[in-house]
This record gives sequence, structure tokens and C-alpha cells, in this order.
Amino acid sequence: MKEFDHEFAEHIYYMASEFEKKGGLWPVRAGRNEAKPGYSVGPKIIECYSFHFVKSGSVYFEYKDGAVTLEVGDMFCLYPHLKHQYKRIETLGNSSPLHMYWLAFSGAQGSYLLDRLGISLEKPYLRNKLNANMEMTILEVFTFMRNPKSGDEFRLQESLYRLFGALNDTQMRAHNDKSDEKWIDTCLNHMNTHYMEGITVADVVRVAGVHRSHLFSEVSRLTGMGPQQYLTKLRLDRAVEMLKMKVYSITEIALSLGYPDLYAFSRAFCNHYGMPPSRYQLDPTK
Repeated sequence: MKEFDHEFAEHIYYMASEFEKKGGLWPVRAGRNEAKPGYSVGPKIIECYSFHFVKSGSVYFEYKDGAVTLEVGDMFCLYPHLKHQYKRIETLGNSSPLHMYWLAFSGAQGSYLLDRLGISLEKPYLRNKLNANMEMTILEVFTFMRNPKSGDEFRLQESLYRLFGALNDTQMRAHNDKSDEKWIDTCLNHMNTHYMEGITVADVVRVAGVHRSHLFSEVSRLTGMGPQQYLTKLRLDRAVEMLKMKVYSITEIALSLGYPDLYAFSRAFCNHYGMPPSRYQLDPTK
């Protein structure tokens, strides 16, 4: 680390490639420091998000709606274009200097990822996040940022998302519980995404983690039909679209929609539309 007026620090500046900027997240700069007595930053603003992890000592962090004292293992987040200030806490008898890691990042996924972690403008910090494994991941990110080589963007992206994943794994949040709002949204999204892959109601029950009758009740309340009927509707609505295109055979459509064979598809289609798919394909106006 290099010595400055109020700290010893290493500053790592990174130039993201066009490939990285087409993704949702990329690093801008990073570093580590050991603060001297009187260390203080701000008030100022920055142009991106920045995580700061407290490795030792204590820091007093002032943000838009408040202020907080953070200790070893805690972290705080700076938001783009919002004024902030932080400083080393001087405590008599405290022999541990303030030592921090920081990682500034940008990208369209930034605000969404902060929300997933439970970080907000009202509470831009988390307690007890920095552990040995997370520190190892942070240092791995730093290594790729210090000496970027061709092809390392993939490994840097992997390490960056692994850091966010580790933060998410340690965060106990109410929206990660299986509340009615959460699990039912997950189930509907699962059906809307995978209906062409032959999934069954039993598969959806496993995703939900609730009793089958509770799943039936909630899906019926939101869609007006049971989960099996909803899956069938998704498949047959897509079947109609494919039939109108007139580029796929009926067997190809049946297998693409997760039906085991042409007979099973034709029976389901006929029960729903009152005619076999071959007739519908000839005259979809009937």
C-alpha cells in the first residue's frame, strides 16, 4: 500500500470491456486501506455504487437519512450522486486501526442486486457480512482487476457474482421466506417458463414447498383455474400460435409442448377446442 496524508491505501482502477458493459454488472475501481488518526472522507458524491467492508476498527458513516457506527465485519454502500461522509472513530485504548476493503461497480443490475441484499437508501449498510470466505472472494476480484488479461473478463464476472451470491446467502430477509406473495409468484413464473418441458403439478408443488391443496387454492384464486388447467392452457395457447404459423407438423408441435405423443396432444386439444389440431390448422377461424 502507498502512504497518503490520512491513510495507507491501494487504489485499483479498472477499464471494463465492451463485453462487460453489455452485461448487468461490472467493476469500476477497488482498493484497501489502513486509516491514520483523523481519517475522514467527504462530504462528497461518487458516480457509481461502492461497497465498503470493515476489516478492523470502527467507522462512522453518514448517509442521506441518518448515520451509523459500523464495526468489524460490517459493510456499507455508497449510492451514485448522493452525498455521503465517513470517518475513523477514535477510541481511547482501541489499538485496532480502521482497515477497509472497497469495491465500486456499475451496471443496470446494481439497484436490483442491492434490493436482493436488503440494502436501501433508508438503510445502506449490513451487519456481520465480512468473513474469511468473503474476504477471499474480494481479494480474488482485486487480483483480476489489477492485471487484466484477455479472457479474464469471464473469471472476473464469475468472482463478482460469487461475491454478491455470498452476501445474499448470509442475508436473512423476509422476502426470501415462503410468504404467500413469494412462493406463488415463483410457482406461476415456473409454470410460465417451463410449461413446454412437460412439467407436472407435482413438479410445481416441489417448487412451491407447500401442500398441494394450498397450491391449488392460490393458483385458482389468481388465475381462475387449477394448476393443471393452467398448464394445459399455456400449452394449448402456444399450440394455436404454432399451428397458425404452418411451419411445424402436428407431431413436432406435440413433442415441443411436452406431450409424450401425438395422441395425447390431439386429445387435449380436442377437449379444449372441440376439434382436432389438424382441422384447426386447416381453418383456424372455426
